[in-house]
Amino acid sequence: MPLIILSVILLVLLLIQAVFYILPAFAMQKEEGHKPKSDQPAVSVIIACRNELQNLKSNLQYIVKQKYPEFEIIIADDNSTDGTSDYIAELAKTFPNIKLVENNESGKKSALSNGIRAASYEHLVFTDADCRPATEHWIAGIMSQFDAENPLVLGYGELSGKTFAALFSSYDATLIALQYLGFASLGHAYMAVGRNIAYSRKLWDTVGGFGSHSDIASGDDDLFVKDAARHIHPTVCVSSEAKTISPAKETFAKLLRQKSRHVSTSVKYSMLDKFLSGGETVTRTLFFAVAIAMLFVNWKFALAFVIVRLVFVMLSLAKFCSTTKSDFNLFMSLIFDIFAPIFYVALMFYKIFNRETKW
Repeated sequence: MPLIILSVILLVLLLIQAVFYILPAFAMQKEEGHKPKSDQPAVSVIIACRNELQNLKSNLQYIVKQKYPEFEIIIADDNSTDGTSDYIAELAKTFPNIKLVENNESGKKSALSNGIRAASYEHLVFTDADCRPATEHWIAGIMSQFDAENPLVLGYGELSGKTFAALFSSYDATLIALQYLGFASLGHAYMAVGRNIAYSRKLWDTVGGFGSHSDIASGDDDLFVKDAARHIHPTVCVSSEAKTISPAKETFAKLLRQKSRHVSTSVKYSMLDKFLSGGETVTRTLFFAVAIAMLFVNWKFALAFVIVRLVFVMLSLAKFCSTTKSDFNLFMSLIFDIFAPIFYVALMFYKIFNRETKW
């Protein structure tokens, strides 16, 4: 009897896990190149920053060299004290399509709002100061998926790094992207990342900007998408030419602080969105716990369930990484698959004792 009960529980958890991996992995269609449209509208690229002078010096060069007919770059500066304004003013002498917008208030959402209002064009593409486009066709790739009726494109932001924490962060970002891009492709968009997203100014006005979550420091990406999805059906861009690349956090202390800010938006999520954003980790943890219990009843059955899950998990991740041309390390993915529940339990305790959510 214990074997039957444990088997049923594992089977249910296995099916739920399959929903988080197989469905999104096969929902996304691989895009061949950036496939530019004959009509390529002018674009405003908006970057909100605070004291990120070195990042701007490193990454703006990749944006100004984009092969796109007409675009401007708006640096929405949130009260930087590191010489950002002087640097942008000097840079604008060489690249007149770069302009600085100062934030008279405080916070990323305020800076972004000022940048949007100052934009010369209707079509807006967003990234972060620590990000660089993977190719010179980034804007073209994102805009190739822009739909006039559904003017919101969700892109992929890859993380890179060499430390154990950075590699785990990269794995975690890949898994999150697989799921939010996959479920958006299936018709339910619940989040995005601010380092690679595009929408129209009209949509921003229709949604009311960031007004519904102005009381939370973060959420300019996922909560905006949640609000926008009530009006339109976002499109997805997984072209390897249109992804962005940014450095992952090199230590777990920094990663915990970053993830703590991210999960602060969950109070605004519906129950379905909470399940989609956190259900994979919860059901994975339960699956491992029940599998360990089954080891004492019938280790062969327990091992069979674990192997079946690992096969479709690794195949799903490998497929997504192949689509986006991201690195996929089977050995490290197996390690992180087990380590992730431990990290998220630590994050839960970290969040209890650390309430600060500044960007």
